[in-house]
Amino acid sequence: MKELIVTLAQATGPSGQEENVRALLKQAVAPYADEVREDVVGNLIVTKKGNGSAKKHLLITAHMDEVGLMALHVEAGGRVRVGGIGSIEPESIIDKRVVFANGTVGTVHADSQDDKELTMIKLFLDLGVSSKAAAEELVQVGDSCARMQETVELTPGKLVGKSLDNRAGCAAAVEVLKRLGTPQHDVSVVFTVQHGVGSRGVKTAGYALKPDFALVLDGANIKYCAAVELGAGPAIKVIDRQAIVPPRIKHFLIEQAEAAGIAYQMEVNTEGTSDTGALLLSEDGIPTGALSIPVKVEENGTETVDLRDVELTVQLAVNALQAYSL
Repeated sequence: MKELIVTLAQATGPSGQEENVRALLKQAVAPYADEVREDVVGNLIVTKKGNGSAKKHLLITAHMDEVGLMALHVEAGGRVRVGGIGSIEPESIIDKRVVFANGTVGTVHADSQDDKELTMIKLFLDLGVSSKAAAEELVQVGDSCARMQETVELTPGKLVGKSLDNRAGCAAAVEVLKRLGTPQHDVSVVFTVQHGVGSRGVKTAGYALKPDFALVLDGANIKYCAAVELGAGPAIKVIDRQAIVPPRIKHFLIEQAEAAGIAYQMEVNTEGTSDTGALLLSEDGIPTGALSIPVKVEENGTETVDLRDVELTVQLAVNALQAYSL
């Protein structure tokens, strides 16, 4: 699982351009799926058929996308003006290298870093060229890019890199699918697109699949969750900025964790978001819970996860799907 997390994290997949990540996941799930398909918006939908006599339809989701930048305008001197895709702080991207889908690499700079308040409008990409024509051979208006950053294991079990939220969740979802074997219930795993720009992908998936129960695997920035720390297990979501998990679902997940002796935490997150809220409001309401992998996010955008949390997230998700009785 560690190798898959590293591979996924280093792939480029800003919201709306998740092709690279989707291709890797399609290959990873193929041995464990009865059906793999893509929908109109780009979600990867994976199905495993159950063999129970009174089977339900259960759903696991994990978003594929990451924050990024989009080319807005190419200036006469070859500078490329950019806008943010998703929630990205200008300070976190300054002097960082970014890469486009075609392999073009640029460096992010600002008109002036002496300003008290740095805004996105002051950022530009240096592509190493000095004319508009040369820049436009490399990048077109509307092209998007994401940070380039190697994912490394600094200490045993702790990975540091970019977009570990939520590529760690994607790898966990693959592992859940692998460990389920032949489930009692039908299970769909959806790797969603465009989470960072309003949970758009999961809305279409929830509407189309109409599951009886959904479980979201995502990351939780521990900066906004005082009771959550690295290495202490998955965080069972209570609340985020767009959702309050129904108590019966929260308690069901707690019961499963305690019955299996799986360490867990409680996520009270009034700043972050996930796809949970979109599913709870889809159709006439899809019963939805969430397990969040703790993520430490530095001011420069670097993210850290503990592989123990990822493993325990997988264990709890598998137990919840196998014991589903809501």
